[in-house]
Amino acid sequence: MHKRFFVLLAVVLAGVMIPAVVCAQAPAYLGQWGTPGRGNGQFIGPCGVAVDGSGNVYVADYGGNNRIEKFTSDGAYLTQWGSPGSGDGQFTGPVGVAVDASGNVYVVDQSNHRIQKFTSDGTYLTQWGSYGSGDGQFSGPTGVAVDASGNVYVADTFNNRIQKFTSSGTYITQWGTGGSGDGQFVYPVSVAADGNGNVCVADHNNDRIQVFGTPPVPAQSTSWGRLKSLYR
Repeated sequence: MHKRFFVLLAVVLAGVMIPAVVCAQAPAYLGQWGTPGRGNGQFIGPCGVAVDGSGNVYVADYGGNNRIEKFTSDGAYLTQWGSPGSGDGQFTGPVGVAVDASGNVYVVDQSNHRIQKFTSDGTYLTQWGSYGSGDGQFSGPTGVAVDASGNVYVADTFNNRIQKFTSSGTYITQWGTGGSGDGQFVYPVSVAADGNGNVCVADHNNDRIQVFGTPPVPAQSTSWGRLKSLYR
């Protein structure tokens, strides 16, 4: 199962929906940070990124580092947490990250098939999920998002569905099956929620974005590009 095939898309919709804007020119370049490695502020295959209400930036350092790193908005290193493993606060493939209005951080721990929740400084709070296809279980989850009410949405990639939970991990509902029809998915890899409660899903192998209202019925489905071709 080639999970790195999917994780590169996790940053596309990691927590916010960005409206399409037609620009006369490219946006101004502001800066960058990070180099390959294991030190503070370095990365090995980072995949997910999220920003909290204070502008702090959280990066899912997916590769061999198995950690979350936190920075100021201009890239100054603040802290990190995580190590390889399956214990509380450990990760095996942290691929997606999201932050709620209270500053709590949700991490998709992909190969441990779970979501872990932390405070903004990395203190472990709780987790949920295990491998499987039942309610609240996951198979290679990739994306996570939090809406304005604190509900958590998880792109359960290999189960071809989206699952919705409370902020403490109580299962609420799910939608999606494998396929190319409205509301179906072939490897949903990323998810975002807007201020109106709509949920946007990157439907990877169907080369489209699907948008859902509440209750989760398709409000709009569209597609663009050939994202698959980048990874074949």
